[in-house]
Amino acid sequence: MTGTSLDQHVQRYAQRTSGMRASAIRALFAVANRPEVVSLAGGMPYLRSLPLDSLAEQAAGRIAEDGLVALRYGSGQGIPELPEQICQVMVLEGIKAHPDDVMVTVGSQMALDLTTRILVDPGDVILAEAPS
Repeated sequence: MTGTSLDQHVQRYAQRTSGMRASAIRALFAVANRPEVVSLAGGMPYLRSLPLDSLAEQAAGRIAEDGLVALRYGSGQGIPELPEQICQVMVLEGIKAHPDDVMVTVGSQMALDLTTRILVDPGDVILAEAPS
């Protein structure tokens, strides 16, 4: 190792850390968080457009009705009625499905992880856009 380091323990790190670089996603979020930027990136909704009074009222109602369940981690599958409700929306788009055909995830990363676990074997080559 050459030069100076702010971390006196850097020599104890695994070898793979020497090639680690800053995340492109982290850099994207740094720009997207600037107040003059309206980002369409995942996880970055335009919050100023939300009806915050209505959301506050709905959140208060949910806590009053079912706070002991609403404020804890769930199964990640949502409420039991969610697959049925998703199927109702899909019908409006011309897609007929049964609730058993619907898999609810807690976000796109979980969906991508499950998809690749099911369809991709170790060593398979896949193509993906960057950053991904």
